[in-house]
Amino acid sequence: MKQVKLLLLTLACTTIFATCKKTTTAIEEPQLPPETQTGAFTFGCKVDGKIFTASGKGGLLTDEKVWGGGVYSDSSIKIGASNSKQNFSFNLSVKYNGSLGLLYTSAYPYKGTFQDNSNGTIPGNSNTFNTDSLQIGRVNLKYLVSTSIVSGTFEMDAINANGKIIKITEGRFDIGM
Repeated sequence: MKQVKLLLLTLACTTIFATCKKTTTAIEEPQLPPETQTGAFTFGCKVDGKIFTASGKGGLLTDEKVWGGGVYSDSSIKIGASNSKQNFSFNLSVKYNGSLGLLYTSAYPYKGTFQDNSNGTIPGNSNTFNTDSLQIGRVNLKYLVSTSIVSGTFEMDAINANGKIIKITEGRFDIGM
C-alpha cells in the first residue's frame, strides 16, 4: 500500500512538473515606426545600429515627443524628437528649396544634432553629435502640406567634440501640425 501511494505521489509530481512552463518576461526591443504620411507624430532611426524612437505631441512632462514640421519663416523645416526612457534628443533643420526630394544638412543653422544622455550630461559635449561641413545629413522629404503634415526619411553622419563619428541610418519622421 505504501508503495502504491508513493508511486501515485511520484506520478502526480511528475505530471505537475512536466506541465509547468517557465515564463520569462522578454524585454521588448523598440521597432522603427512605419513610414507614414498622416501626421502621426512618429520618429525613429538607428544610431550605430541601435533603434531610437519617439511618438506623440507630448508636453513638458511627457517621456517622449515629436515636434517641428512645416515651413518656418526662414524657409527651414525643423524636426525634433526626444525620449527620456531611451535617454536621447534629436534636432534637425534643413533649408527647404520649394519641392519634395533630397535636402541636405551640414553646419548651423541647417544641421542635425543627436544627444545621447544615457550617461548623463558629459562635460565637453562628448555626448552631443552634430553634422558639419564634412559629416552631412540627407533628408528625403516625401510629403509636405505646409499647414498640416511633413514626413520623410533621413540619414547622416555626426561628430562629437572628441572626433567620434556616429552613423544614423533608416531615419523616418511623420509630423502633424
